[in-house]
Amino acid sequence: MADLQAAATVVLLRESNHGAELLLLKRPQHGAFANAWVFPGGRVEVDDVLSDDDEEVDVARRTAAREAKEETGLHIEPSELHHFAVWLPPIQAPVRFHTWFFVGVVPADSYVQLPETELVEHVWVSPQEAIALHQRGEIDLMPPTFVTIQGLAVASSVDDIVAIAAAVEEPPVYTSHGVKTDEGMMLVWAGDSEYPDSENTEGRHRLYMGDRPWVFEQIL
Repeated sequence: MADLQAAATVVLLRESNHGAELLLLKRPQHGAFANAWVFPGGRVEVDDVLSDDDEEVDVARRTAAREAKEETGLHIEPSELHHFAVWLPPIQAPVRFHTWFFVGVVPADSYVQLPETELVEHVWVSPQEAIALHQRGEIDLMPPTFVTIQGLAVASSVDDIVAIAAAVEEPPVYTSHGVKTDEGMMLVWAGDSEYPDSENTEGRHRLYMGDRPWVFEQIL
């Protein structure tokens, strides 16, 4: 089992004439998450920790803001980031990150500048269209990215999305557990009937990842 590494990522939002758009970055064909479209983010580094008394969430905020600047050229203050969720991968994953997810807003006319080797493309897209592109096989999303975007797709404006994020008093922790099915891999989380030691025999908190379209269920 690989050790957990602390990381942070941020859903950067802007308002457009068509409503809220979020920024997705495409990874290259090699390395971690090859060809996937991701949010800006990366590992916590030594310089992100200012003192031994730092709260983990504050360190993660600084990491998310720093990574956004390094990967997109966009500046956002750590204090302007809303903590939205925490994700942990299945124990079978070869690389395991304890990842803090944030939501933040940048100006509508923000100019994105990608690093030369780490990322190859970017796109501003509505949450609804991002899900549709993935389901049609035109882009590849990782499960945490897919579930996060699906949760934001219920809103139409940046203000609505920020309100959803700001209202989260206790950000959910998605501790993923992989289950093989006849149709392919399924991820389940706490509250699902297939989650280890679950007492909720009727619960559904899962993502089916066989042939597309992927299907996310949350019935607790």
